[in-house]
Amino acid sequence: MEVRPGDNITLFCDCKTSVGEYVIWYRNCSHLNQPSLVMGTRYPYEKLLNSDYNSDILNPFPQIYLMKNQSSRSYDIRILNISDSDQGLYYCGTEQLSTGKYVYSYGNVTTRIIMCK
Repeated sequence: MEVRPGDNITLFCDCKTSVGEYVIWYRNCSHLNQPSLVMGTRYPYEKLLNSDYNSDILNPFPQIYLMKNQSSRSYDIRILNISDSDQGLYYCGTEQLSTGKYVYSYGNVTTRIIMCK
């Protein structure tokens, strides 16, 4: 996906969740000075109770938001005011605790964000 600086975009997750299964978004980057991004929807109940506003926990970054998609039982990601630092390969997956271990699966859709000149 080619974007211009300042664009707002939404990336859709093709993973559906069930009880005890949580969506995780990943971004891999080719820049040496840019860390990978991992945003998840699994948080301990105590943290949700102590939060003034639950979305602050799910959305700790000022321009990247997880958005619940009721029709797909998933979470999409919205990126506002795109900049060079948002470039990379984005994909979603799920996390589920099964027999004492976390099991991860990944969706079939990946999106590479590239900045247009």
